[in-house]
Amino acid sequence: MHLLLELQLILSLPAQCFLLNSHSIHHLIFYFEITVAFLEISYNLPVQVLMYMGPDVLKEVIENAELYPIRGLFKFQDYFDEINAYYHRTYKHDCGVKTGWRDLDELYNVVPGELTIVTGVPNSGKSEWIDALLCNLYEGYGWKFALCSMENKVREHARKLLEKHIQKPFFDGRYGGPAERMSVEEFEQGKQWLNDTFHLIRCEDDSLPNIKWVLDLARAAVLRHGVRGLVIDPYNELDHQRPANQTETEYVSQMLTNVKRFAQHHACHVWFVAHPRQLHHWVGGPPNLYDISGSAHFINKCDNGIVIHRNRDPEAGELDRVQVCVRKVRNKVAGTIGDAYLLYNRATGRYMDIPKTNEAE
Repeated sequence: MHLLLELQLILSLPAQCFLLNSHSIHHLIFYFEITVAFLEISYNLPVQVLMYMGPDVLKEVIENAELYPIRGLFKFQDYFDEINAYYHRTYKHDCGVKTGWRDLDELYNVVPGELTIVTGVPNSGKSEWIDALLCNLYEGYGWKFALCSMENKVREHARKLLEKHIQKPFFDGRYGGPAERMSVEEFEQGKQWLNDTFHLIRCEDDSLPNIKWVLDLARAAVLRHGVRGLVIDPYNELDHQRPANQTETEYVSQMLTNVKRFAQHHACHVWFVAHPRQLHHWVGGPPNLYDISGSAHFINKCDNGIVIHRNRDPEAGELDRVQVCVRKVRNKVAGTIGDAYLLYNRATGRYMDIPKTNEAE
């Protein structure tokens, strides 16, 4: 008889109410309307519960009721699965992946979902260093990348990447010196590697692409091809039209917010190359991140800030010595501020660790 009364009660409930089979048939969840100071239960349901199921059940239902969710308002327990995975390192890449260079690994790790700004004076090797980093990430972790490299012809960019991957020059002589040129077989295998690893974002129209166009295509590359990294090189090759009432500083802030949101939502690391403004009193040292043309937001908004600098003075040291200045690291798990030094191989375009004996000298 008691079970029949419960069934009659359930069938008589308004549409807002439903049955939850967890421990017993008595466990019901109801929709509540939240007012300023109290919860108002729809219809005359409390009376029915009290009549047919007793005061204990009514008390249990009210005490165990969950508040109606509010969009955008969360508790930490909503993210406990993610936090647990981070603590137990279920997803190993969450703490960053190694760059492949001994000294730089102590300062900078590549974390999915972060934004790295890379700058340096012209001809310092910003793009070359990023290409070498991408090759290292492929070799170490099998990452794939989307490249929006507007200063490079496709054939030239292919040459640079193939030289780094095969570790042989593309051509005989000239910059390659006595090094052996890559064979036809190596070249053909390299082309397949290029096609499998990199996806090109290029605007073939006369007009310049804007950041929304780039991010839309990058999003498609992530979803379709499993891309883990995006390179935008450089900032000044994008279309930066903005409303008349918006300052450049406001525009840069909004643009970088969109880039970071893309990176975080898709767990995709973004490298953004930005040139420094004209340095009138430059004396040969590396610029800082505040020298970037456009806005101080480049350093304020980024997760990591790196300056690439190479020596141009034979009296100051080796000309193939490259200084990687890590000037900002937001996440201490991923690295810290400092300088690392690499040797640049002109024939292959690769960057190598400096042997310990050379460092001691």
